[in-house]
Amino acid sequence: MNSLEFNIDKVLLIGVTGGTGGNAVKGFLEQGITNLRATTRKIDLSRPSLAKINDAGVELFEANLDEEKSLEAAFAGISHVYCHATSADLSEADPLEIERAKRVAKIAKQNNIKHFVYNSAGGAERNSGIGHIEQKYKVEQILQQTGLQTTMLRACLFMEEFWKKYTRPSILKGSFPFSIQPNKPLHLITTKDLGRVAAYVMKHPEKYIGKEIELAGDMLTPKQMAVEFSQVQGMSVVHKEIPPWIFLLLFRKELFDLIQWYRNKGYQADVKYLREEEFPGLLTTFKEFLQETNWANQELTYESL
Repeated sequence: MNSLEFNIDKVLLIGVTGGTGGNAVKGFLEQGITNLRATTRKIDLSRPSLAKINDAGVELFEANLDEEKSLEAAFAGISHVYCHATSADLSEADPLEIERAKRVAKIAKQNNIKHFVYNSAGGAERNSGIGHIEQKYKVEQILQQTGLQTTMLRACLFMEEFWKKYTRPSILKGSFPFSIQPNKPLHLITTKDLGRVAAYVMKHPEKYIGKEIELAGDMLTPKQMAVEFSQVQGMSVVHKEIPPWIFLLLFRKELFDLIQWYRNKGYQADVKYLREEEFPGLLTTFKEFLQETNWANQELTYESL
């Protein structure tokens, strides 16, 4: 059998039990990859995110990324790995992310993992100067240097970010405060599509092993996004450009730096090519995302996704 032939026994999902990872699991299931095991520090089905994954038929496995022995046990019987994250989704770099990546890479190599798909960050290879983005690139290098067969999915801005409590309530009232210029294009991706694409590349290893792909499903300016919000809400929503220096006053230099990067450099995903040639039918537009998530329902929250 060719080492690149499609033969998936069981996929280990790492870092999918937090805020954004659960929707990536949905993407795998929609692509017909159902033999899944997800790591979690503790199986606690009172946590809604864990309960949803468990109810979907995914095996939950207690493993700590900081403890090699428990992590080794999680790899038993695994042929493929999707790593959504090795640390929390923060605006600043987490030093533990690197040590955990080294541990995961070592154990994956020891277990002869056929294909390791990593959720990296758009711009990771372009010397962004943004700590948490550059750290994703360090993780990429750790995985590659171990000799694993990898695919790096360099995700752009998650559409789910606009559901968070510091963003959505204001938009629902008609004001879209966002520190990006009104006509600056922003590349967007859903976490579910990230899971869909990860599953797809695992099914087509001969094409994707060794590749790095900056991933977005849509590209809109804040002004265009405001139009989409207006249409789904049935009311006028206006984009208000918030000066980036506000974040310096709030002692959030990491966010200030990230916003400046968005404003002056930003992502470079070729959305048209990705949608029409590379992953047709797998990528969601911003309009579709708002409709599918029932954006205008004020009773729903980020945790409802």
